[in-house]
Amino acid sequence: MALRFLTNAHHTIDVVITCDDAVQCTDEQRALYLSDANREHLTVGNEATVFTLKALSPSDREDAEQRAGAFSRSELGRLLWVEAPSEKVERAKWHHALSVDEREAMADYQSYISRVYIEMVRASLTHIDGEPASIDQVQLIRPDDVRSSTISELVIHIQRISLLGDEGK
Repeated sequence: MALRFLTNAHHTIDVVITCDDAVQCTDEQRALYLSDANREHLTVGNEATVFTLKALSPSDREDAEQRAGAFSRSELGRLLWVEAPSEKVERAKWHHALSVDEREAMADYQSYISRVYIEMVRASLTHIDGEPASIDQVQLIRPDDVRSSTISELVIHIQRISLLGDEGK
């Protein structure tokens, strides 16, 4: 059989976040870890925060997108998001040349993506350091850049286990 199926949407994994002060890694090690969640790529101290995530079924992911506003998101913003250059300077110049309406559409879509991330973590996060947890606890992480990085990394892990299953990439 050539098709792969996720047989259990209740599968869970424990992950750490690479911006945690108790986790050390190079950019290459970080990329490897985010692709397979194998902690052997990292140097993880005993104080590292451990997040337990469960895989999301297709309907769980769809529900998260709907709660985030999938039916009212900016389609122009989505198209601009996709076509935006990836190099920072080029992207800044490209963004500067957008009309006010296009910038607003792009901002609306970025806001939607942020809401999707929150809803995905809400649906997937079960524990932090072995204790029952919720997105509300993640929202309390400070400083804001660490909170944002934590949410982004959690979403990467959620997508990997939800779309690829135990095998990963």
